[in-house]
Amino acid sequence: MKPLRIGLAYNVKRAHGDDEAEYDSPETIESIRNVLESLGHLVISLEALPNLVEKLEKSGVDLVFNIAEGTYGRNREAHIPALLEFLAIPFTGSDSATMMLTLDKALTKKIVRFAGVNTPNYKLLRGSSDKLRAGMQFPLMVKPNAEGSSKGIFDDSVVTDMAGMWSKVHHINDHYKQPALVEEFLPGREFTVGLIGNGDHVRVLPIMEIEFMEKNIPFNTYNFRVKQDWKTAVRYIVPADITPQLKTEMEEMSLKTFRHLMCRDCARIDIRLDSTGKPHLMEVNPLPGLSPGYSDLVFIAEAAGMTHADLVREILENAVKRYFLDRAD
Repeated sequence: MKPLRIGLAYNVKRAHGDDEAEYDSPETIESIRNVLESLGHLVISLEALPNLVEKLEKSGVDLVFNIAEGTYGRNREAHIPALLEFLAIPFTGSDSATMMLTLDKALTKKIVRFAGVNTPNYKLLRGSSDKLRAGMQFPLMVKPNAEGSSKGIFDDSVVTDMAGMWSKVHHINDHYKQPALVEEFLPGREFTVGLIGNGDHVRVLPIMEIEFMEKNIPFNTYNFRVKQDWKTAVRYIVPADITPQLKTEMEEMSLKTFRHLMCRDCARIDIRLDSTGKPHLMEVNPLPGLSPGYSDLVFIAEAAGMTHADLVREILENAVKRYFLDRAD
């Protein structure tokens, strides 16, 4: 690949707590910068602040390596891709339409169901005048509809009665300023699947199981607290110890979801089993974390024999090929 002038678009985490849970630490941003520079590219820092438009116009970048989450609203992950599309600047990752769609968990479920992908039964609740879908059974998971990195999901997010449900719904409506997604809680094992590539050349990386180690929790979930205490709260098993049939079923589900939602370059897809062992799609993340020694996709890539640098390089190469930037002048 010829040397490129690459913009690195990001949101930097400056606070603890779940308000900035989706943002990247300075160490993660620096690690990605180091990989790109080690490949011979010139890297321009592009923090996703209001002055980004002006900085982009002056930057002269050939491509943007995008890890920016945006700031406000259910379309925030689409903000930077949409801006780059408007300015006709190539970038890594999915386009603005996919980014907008996948952050809206209920809309994602509605669309993938048309493709034959299983999801838990769910309902969006915007306030006291809304009602649960007929036939939905407790226990129920209650979480914000348009957040990532387990924002708004805690140990008490699984509820067993109407009073508990409405308490959580009202909290999400008020604190996160958005509808609450209420879905039937699936009691089975939890997995996450990483995918890299485009078109007919998408490959599924080894499937990772998230095993919950805390036995005193009534309903284990991969929530915000657990992710902060992951070294003791969970165990990552990759490749997962599963039957060939379940492996094939989850791989096919993930590929179908990736392609149906038109994801690009890479994504991570979360799956959970119901009481019968049947897999259901939980969420789709087309902008997965790339933190060395922490992010799920990095652990998955390592099981496939890839270093963090290999993962960053391959994401970049997939974008470069999509835009034909690898062609000789």
